[in-house]
Amino acid sequence: MNNFNQQISRRNTSSAKWDLIDDDVLPFSIADNDYATSEAIVKALVERAKHPIYGYTFPDDDYFKSTINWTKRRYGYDIVKDNIIAATGVVISLFHAIKFLNKDIDGVIVQTPVYNPFYMVIRDNNLNIIENPLIRINNHYEIDFALLASQIDRKKILLLCNPQNPTGRVHTYEELKRIVELAKKHNVFILSDEVHCDIMLDDSKFTSLNMFTHIYNKIIVFNSVSKSFGLAGLKTSNIIIRDLKIASEFREYLQGQHFSCGNLFGLTALKAAYNESEAWLESQNKYLANNYAIIKEYFNKNYPAVGVTDQSATYLAWLDFSFLKMPCAKMQDELLKLGVMVNDGKRYGENCNGFIRLNFACPEVQLRQGLKIIGTFIDKHK
Repeated sequence: MNNFNQQISRRNTSSAKWDLIDDDVLPFSIADNDYATSEAIVKALVERAKHPIYGYTFPDDDYFKSTINWTKRRYGYDIVKDNIIAATGVVISLFHAIKFLNKDIDGVIVQTPVYNPFYMVIRDNNLNIIENPLIRINNHYEIDFALLASQIDRKKILLLCNPQNPTGRVHTYEELKRIVELAKKHNVFILSDEVHCDIMLDDSKFTSLNMFTHIYNKIIVFNSVSKSFGLAGLKTSNIIIRDLKIASEFREYLQGQHFSCGNLFGLTALKAAYNESEAWLESQNKYLANNYAIIKEYFNKNYPAVGVTDQSATYLAWLDFSFLKMPCAKMQDELLKLGVMVNDGKRYGENCNGFIRLNFACPEVQLRQGLKIIGTFIDKHK
């Protein structure tokens, strides 16, 4: 049974989203969900917890088989066990991928606005951030290929986010093919964060960058069950590299960095997610699509000056409040005082002052409460 409307208190559960703010504040910030995960995952975790020994573990054959089958079924390409590196998270994996490739490299290209830890993993590798801003046209974003072609060269790494966080954009097959061909021309590695790829809100087709390894081999993909199934606290993700030589070299590098795989319960949860929870995922996506429709309807009807970005994926709404002519920091602070926590847009790019990111992976009643408070904020300042 999937009851996404059920409100479950996350207070006093060591929730980074709920327990680090005041009790009278509703958080729409950190990208995890506020409803129960699949019953199959809960059952698998409970069954494993009944065994009273929680020693060192490893990703077993069932773990790899589950990932291989899910990848073929959902994304349409074949992999083998040696293409997969089990990890604890996408961000730490991105950091190490950049470090691994950081030989005669002077910068990393990112398409902004973009997930803010991208900036951190680049800076922490002492590399320059080269922003390739997406072009916003009528609440929709497009890739600036002309600028990208002028920025890319052999001393760069290209770091993609697809589906895109925070805009919810899904890059098309044709766009990705064009990016791959451009990278091949300049012999540039592409790193693709695909953590939101299972959360599709419409009929748009997600294409993994690994679909293009027949054209170009210098591609590393990162994904996880964390967003798809609400399992961020279990610290489990995968790095998928179809080129076996690159995979072997990266695995050897990671071993030298004392890099570890996911924990006992994370490995268990992934198998239950990929083998028994696909129907739950599809139900969740329908619920999230309805929540997104509620957001669009609310602002279009009551506050049409708010630009609701067109999106096909993720549970993160990217909202343009620039008509208020108010800095992001002040906007976030005032919303917090009214009882809503959102993420200010400027953390995702210098040109995003006036935007906020709103997480709508929550019960509908909670979302409507938050929208009402945001409406009060707009009424105060419009």
